[in-house]
Amino acid sequence: MSLAEEHTQTGDDSRLSQSAAHVKRNRRAYLLIAPAALFLVAVVGYPILETFRLSLYRSPADSTIETFVGLQHYVDIFNSDIFYRLLWQTGRWVAVGVAGKTLLGLLIAVHLKGDIRGRKFFRTAFLIPWGIPYAISAVVFRWIEHPQFGYLNAILLKLGVIEQGIGILGNPDIAWLGVVVADIWIGTPFMAIIFLAGLQSIPQDLYEAAAIDGAERWHQFRYITLPQLKSVILMATLLSTIWTFVSFDVIWTMTGGGPISTTATLVIHIYQVGLQNGNLGLGAAYSVIGFLLLLLFAIVYLRVYTRGGEEL
Repeated sequence: MSLAEEHTQTGDDSRLSQSAAHVKRNRRAYLLIAPAALFLVAVVGYPILETFRLSLYRSPADSTIETFVGLQHYVDIFNSDIFYRLLWQTGRWVAVGVAGKTLLGLLIAVHLKGDIRGRKFFRTAFLIPWGIPYAISAVVFRWIEHPQFGYLNAILLKLGVIEQGIGILGNPDIAWLGVVVADIWIGTPFMAIIFLAGLQSIPQDLYEAAAIDGAERWHQFRYITLPQLKSVILMATLLSTIWTFVSFDVIWTMTGGGPISTTATLVIHIYQVGLQNGNLGLGAAYSVIGFLLLLLFAIVYLRVYTRGGEEL
């Protein structure tokens, strides 16, 4: 055995000894979390594995007979133009939705933290959209954007911006905007509450010291608020991204993925392929791809925000 191999072997033995000692020292803690870990594997791990298994079979919804096709579903997906159009539409939906919720949520949180009249009322009022079921909010926005009876068209006509009512949700060019506005309205309260909790944890001494040094409010926001909120913004936007990516209620209630599939996202397509068309295997393959995309995004996202070994 060479010196290098002997050194590597010694290092591996040392790490194994340290790991064994760590497990022995924290044996009671591992025993306590074992039931929860097993439960998590059962309720999360099993559906993921079953979905991957199903994606390898041709499995009609109206039959119990499954035919093994290997990776054929994945080959078909990556060779289809529909998949890349869905990626673009899903990416646009997530990027605009999360950015809108984050900016509006931060703006609202900063104002609610200030000493404004009726602060308790506004804090409660901003929670209302979050408490309403998504499907109901989506129905409300369908009426707001209705070409003949909607408030939006009435206001635009009153202001002289348009000469006749426009069917936002029926227009393939702007329908996705009509849907994403509803999603931003629904999701903003969650972001505002999370940011508000983060803002209240920032020591007031930092702002007082900055004010004494002559820092303006914008500089206080940029050099104190944003760095102190970094971990909160990370977790809030990460959760919002995942929820927006898998969002189904709002799109399906408002447009059903139309017109001509311009508002369909990956999740809407999975429902249409797997349940409406009865092709469970292909729908499962789309689900696996969506899961891997989210997993990759979460890993890259966390590594970017924790680069340099900084703890969140």
